[in-house]
Amino acid sequence: MSIKQLKRYYHRFARWQQAVPHFANRHEGDVRRCNNCGTEFADNYCPRCGQRAELGRVGWRSIRENVALLWGLDSRSLGYTLIQLLGRPGYLVRDYISGHRQVSFPPVKMLVIVCVFVVLFEAVFHVKNDVLGLHFDIKEIDDVISWINSQKSWATLFIQSIYILPTWLVFRYAPRYPRHTLPEGFFLQVFLSVLNLLLVFVGYWNESVEFVLWLVYMCVTYRQLFGYGWWGTIWRLGVIILLAAIVALVAVVIVLYLYDDRRKGESILVTLYVVGPVALFASVILFITHLINKRTFQRDSNF
Repeated sequence: MSIKQLKRYYHRFARWQQAVPHFANRHEGDVRRCNNCGTEFADNYCPRCGQRAELGRVGWRSIRENVALLWGLDSRSLGYTLIQLLGRPGYLVRDYISGHRQVSFPPVKMLVIVCVFVVLFEAVFHVKNDVLGLHFDIKEIDDVISWINSQKSWATLFIQSIYILPTWLVFRYAPRYPRHTLPEGFFLQVFLSVLNLLLVFVGYWNESVEFVLWLVYMCVTYRQLFGYGWWGTIWRLGVIILLAAIVALVAVVIVLYLYDDRRKGESILVTLYVVGPVALFASVILFITHLINKRTFQRDSNF
């Protein structure tokens, strides 16, 4: 395969990634009567009751559709959305949070269903890939970690939720999606949680490759969604991961001291001497990042 052909395939793939969602009216000009409410219309769905135009007498297709409905697969194909998520993650998130809801399978429902498949896969093939591979020799904390590892979908979403506030603070002046909100950040992390669960299948083979792929997908997703270049995305994402790690570290230190009877009386000192400087360090990082982002945004807006 020549370099010219590779470039042509790459440009075709890039156009597919950046394509704006489009829904064709398959029944334009074809007036029909709704079997449910009797309304005449020329569209894919009845404007009065919302029933699909193709629905008619009950047949084998009706059985398949009702079984799919039981699992929440009745519309907006789960498989199609997963392909979109793997091939154009940032653009898919952009489409969803910008109002194109029908381009995606419902993200929270998708997270739960993917988690069910992961748990079934682990049960059938006797493999394991914990959300938190930690052990502290403290019964109360280890019980919490065991519970977290048994609730993969919600635990993954909880861990990803740590990135919501840092993302809002660091990327709020992004050129492609400025002024994004915390609820939008929540759905961004839901999609990333699904990606995280999909990469678990790679982790069964090699956890190091899974970790590298996760970092690459995080970078690609943030770049496609917010519009910074590679370097601008990488260092900002590094700030987010650093801030999330600081929050997690502080939480672990405080919990360890609270559950250790010998050190319970030192918890106030830990708060003063550990949390204080760490919070100050995080604030300085955020302030510097804020200044850089605001200056970059104002400079780009003047062009």
